[in-house]
Amino acid sequence: MSDIQSSIRTIQQVLAAATAVSGGDLEAAILWYRNEPLALFDCRTAESLVAEGRAADVLHLLESFQAGFIG
Repeated sequence: MSDIQSSIRTIQQVLAAATAVSGGDLEAAILWYRNEPLALFDCRTAESLVAEGRAADVLHLLESFQAGFIG
């Protein structure tokens, strides 16, 4: 698989998880992914973390949101 395909797959995985957390609202998930500063990660966005290769960290955060963590 090419690097581009791998990157797209990772982004899709994170957006799918964010969409689940947002109650199925893909638009809200995209806005969160691109714009929401995450205090836990020095106010970087999920998008910047994924670009740095930290998608697993973002997915763990989304899992904690699903479990009821408010953040």
